Amino acid sequence: MNPGMTKSAETARGAKRAPGQDKPSVRDAVREESRAAYREAILAAAERAFGRLGFHDAKMADIAAEAGVAAGTLYNYFKNKDEVFASILQRGQEQVGALFDSRDGVDDPLERTRLRLRDAFGYLEEHGVLFSMFLRLGGFVEHAQKRVIEDHSEFGYTRGVERTIAVLHEAVARGQVRRDVAVEELAVMLMGACDATILAWTRAGCPPGLAAKADIIVELFLRGAKAP
Repeated sequence: MNPGMTKSAETARGAKRAPGQDKPSVRDAVREESRAAYREAILAAAERAFGRLGFHDAKMADIAAEAGVAAGTLYNYFKNKDEVFASILQRGQEQVGALFDSRDGVDDPLERTRLRLRDAFGYLEEHGVLFSMFLRLGGFVEHAQKRVIEDHSEFGYTRGVERTIAVLHEAVARGQVRRDVAVEELAVMLMGACDATILAWTRAGCPPGLAAKADIIVELFLRGAKAP
């Protein structure tokens, strides 16, 4: 018992703390949910601002104006525009990861792969300007590269390789893919074709039609370029 505190007062204090001691209050939960929604609105506004002005010309004040908030409010969520940009890219990885997860129920591993590629390419088409900006910036946004390209999290690039390898193992087990080439090498070849296609599309100015190329890549990967 603390000095100067009656037993009844200490008991009352303990009783008050115990029921929800380790649980966030309703107010805290609402506050967190509101903060997450606010942050998402800022990222959406920042994507529009970057697309309209370019990364170098866009300023935090421009992002704040696009979001309809005071510039000072923006700094409660992000310390600078590099962090905003990196967060947009990370969000994109998570959204594509969610699209991939939505295809888990497709039984045929090769069809699952084709659909996932279409989803990823479709997402890039929708956000082509931002993706082109990311490629051009390269090492300028160093922490964005680390979080997106070298990321080992559930939705990172490494996770994408692991997904591809797992699917190809399924295809090999079903006799759909040749066994004389290591699955890891097949995964690298397939993803290399995807990367090269995306890069060429970006250099061409992100024209419509990228999602449809997923079907061609899978067909070439499985059948080759030899005329029938």
